Amino acid sequence: MRSSDAAQAAERLRFDGVLVQHFRESGLTGPRWDQFHRQLLGYGLTIVTKLVRSGAMFSRCGRHGRHLQQQVIPPQEAEELASDAVFEGFVYFCDRGLLGKQWSAEHGQPLNEYFVNACVLAFPNVYRRWQRRMNSWRDVDLLDSFASLEQVVAEGTPEDAVVEQQAANAAFEALSEDSRRLLILHEQGYSHAEIAELTRLTPRAVEGRIRRARLIARQRSDEDR
Repeated sequence: MRSSDAAQAAERLRFDGVLVQHFRESGLTGPRWDQFHRQLLGYGLTIVTKLVRSGAMFSRCGRHGRHLQQQVIPPQEAEELASDAVFEGFVYFCDRGLLGKQWSAEHGQPLNEYFVNACVLAFPNVYRRWQRRMNSWRDVDLLDSFASLEQVVAEGTPEDAVVEQQAANAAFEALSEDSRRLLILHEQGYSHAEIAELTRLTPRAVEGRIRRARLIARQRSDEDR
């Protein structure tokens, strides 16, 4: 490493150390923490999504002694897996790295790298839950129509009804299989807590995924009309 690079790395660690000391003293609260953790989550989501989509996440996990059986992950589900890994990695980062004082500038690892590694360590559990969900979903029948989701009511001609139905069906097909099934359970009257128990997610994660799925479906439906 060149002397200028070494000096920059040392300054970065020094700055991270000052930040961490402030965050520990404030109990991870305050405007500076709010800004920092939003930026960190955004950074982590970008990096982890790329790792999952490219398959590099599996080799990263292997280097940490966490070997996983790799399988193809659809793009939309890769994003959801990455989101869950970042959320759980952030909990690890806060509880152990910051409050538990496992991170220190003396270890020579910048905060953002430490956070990404926390997300990598969280990924195996997230991935295994996803695999179990995929297996358990085999007993859940998919709906043939997406009309009930948006409560499409065609008050015009029969031709209008056909167009509406086709747009709804196309929107439904645009979703990942996981998202479809969450919506099906929701439309069948299951609460977020009940769906969370069935899918091994948290109620908050279920709510967020249903919201994203509705948005994606609505956008696709509008495009196809």
